[in-house]
Amino acid sequence: MNGEESKYPFKQYVWALGHGTNKIPIGDLVDGRYKVVAPSIWLDTRPDETPKVPEPVPSFAMPYLKAYPYQLNLPGVYGICHQDSGEAVLLLSNVPVNRQGQLMSAIAKVWPEATAFRQVYWLWQMIALWEPLQSFGAAASLLKKSNIRVEAWRVRLIGLSTNPTAPTYADLANAWEGIYLPAAKPEIARMIRSVCKQLKEEAPDFDSIKEQVNARLLQEAAGNTMSFQVAGATSTGPRMARNEDACYPSRAELKRTGTADLPLLPRLAIVCDGVGGHEGGEVASQRVVRSLQLQLRGLLAEAMEQPKAIPPQVVIDQIEAAIRVANNLIAQQNDQQGRADRQRMGTTLVMALVLPQRVETPEGPTEVNELYLTHIGDSRAYWITPEHCQLLTVDDDIAGKEVSAGHSFYATASKRPNAQALSQAVGVQEYDKLQPHTQRFLFESSGVLLLCSDGLSDNHQVEASWANYVGLIVKQIVPLDAAVESWIELANQKNGHDNVAVVLMNAIMTAVADEAALAAAQSRNGNAQRQGEMTRSGHREVVVSATVGSSGALTRSTGRSATATLPQPPVTLTPASRALLYGEDDDDDTPLTAEEMEDFSVEPSQSPAKAQRWVTALLALIVAGVIGSVAWLLWRAIEPTAEELLPPATQDTETVTPEDAAPE
Repeated sequence: MNGEESKYPFKQYVWALGHGTNKIPIGDLVDGRYKVVAPSIWLDTRPDETPKVPEPVPSFAMPYLKAYPYQLNLPGVYGICHQDSGEAVLLLSNVPVNRQGQLMSAIAKVWPEATAFRQVYWLWQMIALWEPLQSFGAAASLLKKSNIRVEAWRVRLIGLSTNPTAPTYADLANAWEGIYLPAAKPEIARMIRSVCKQLKEEAPDFDSIKEQVNARLLQEAAGNTMSFQVAGATSTGPRMARNEDACYPSRAELKRTGTADLPLLPRLAIVCDGVGGHEGGEVASQRVVRSLQLQLRGLLAEAMEQPKAIPPQVVIDQIEAAIRVANNLIAQQNDQQGRADRQRMGTTLVMALVLPQRVETPEGPTEVNELYLTHIGDSRAYWITPEHCQLLTVDDDIAGKEVSAGHSFYATASKRPNAQALSQAVGVQEYDKLQPHTQRFLFESSGVLLLCSDGLSDNHQVEASWANYVGLIVKQIVPLDAAVESWIELANQKNGHDNVAVVLMNAIMTAVADEAALAAAQSRNGNAQRQGEMTRSGHREVVVSATVGSSGALTRSTGRSATATLPQPPVTLTPASRALLYGEDDDDDTPLTAEEMEDFSVEPSQSPAKAQRWVTALLALIVAGVIGSVAWLLWRAIEPTAEELLPPATQDTETVTPEDAAPE
């Protein structure tokens, strides 16, 4: 590791596509920069330097650029480099590689042992990705099981395949029947058979099919009893004269809270970062927070009264209707005050709403909590567990807009003078020009949802620091308001150039909550008052926290963390929940070979000859007693012959062609 790499808060791994990239010896440095850590997995030792990119944008890279808004599941193009032979290598970013440089589990490997909830949740994500991938010609990526990896609940793809260019619904049905049906849990198997039958019809109703998958997903989520805590605060920061950030909950907002708002408190979290003109940003952020709080109270009340679950798209439409009202309120004020261009006030928005949905089960009606996450601008949301920190949002900035439009690679777009400028914000223009991003998630384990403005997220502070905070929060050893305070202190110390807003929502599974409460009681040692009542100084707001039990009972306090009400008896954690909380036993880190990239339908584990060689190798290791060196030599000896993915390259990087570069 050189000096440049040590300055970067986390390791930047890339997936290398090119002739012979999976046969380059471990430890070699390619192009003087990329260290080989595993076949096709390379570590960028100089991540602060801009990688080389082909200019102009070649056609084979276009699907990766179009995939930019879908970073939760899909990879992108990092850049290119050249081997000593001069052959070009395409480097992919945001690939399913863990912090140790290991490829995440193949879905086919972990599918048989997954819970019914995880199985259907993975299917839901894939069916939701089908139409976006179809729109940029890469839906075939979902037909190749070696290409699909999983990170706990999340589906992730290694690469994007354009062969065939226009797969049919019947192709999707055949893939599901071949890959997932044989080892599906009984209820999931019945759903797969029904869905695949519909997909093979002459004109299938895809929306109806998605509704069927969603209905099964809610059924499987019905056993997850949850409680929630929420706390938030803002800070002016050490260098700013005025605080343009706002959040909910906060001391100022709770002063305006009436009895009707109480059920909303632990289920709503909002962060806004105001922009534009003298005092304009402060006004915009506060008015948007207040407007959304009032409107979403009605949506929550409606959901609680409904005899059955509200469809996700209906909920999304109602959330975005509330944003429309808030947006037009600010836009009209801009017009009335004659504000133009950069003087027009506006605000970013990231908002989480936990909606209780009523689901009929064989045991009777029960509650399922859905998380709806909406963002506009560059305020962010992270889902954090003891093992994962997953960024759930993609910034609305000029660089990202250039990439998703297919005009340039991020490495190039990010160097523009206005690259980090917002491409949209609430209130700057009329709503018909605004594009909110709303996603629906479901809980399967405890975790912490972190919402923050860029005063915290800038310079990768969350990615660099999350592991120091999450364990104490999940186990309820540290009160949530104290954790908010710590995040704000970190932002002011490490960044300090802007206002900061932080809201934490602690989602607690009943069994985990009971264990955590016991651990917290044992660890506090009489320091509860000192931990709960933080001394504020200068610019900071008093942190306010609120909690709700699964029954809906709520308590709140100012400056003191409330205790969650947990009326349900402890339940045993499922293997999937323990895996999400404490990590998976991932022994399948075999990367894709060049042959697999060209034909994902063939799995290396299905080759009897190769399996036999591995058995022989294992016996030889035990007898010889030289595990490390022999394993390396045998692995090198049995690696299959690579097929060319990229053409021999000259010094002109434009010679890379789509046919050879795209994983097919």
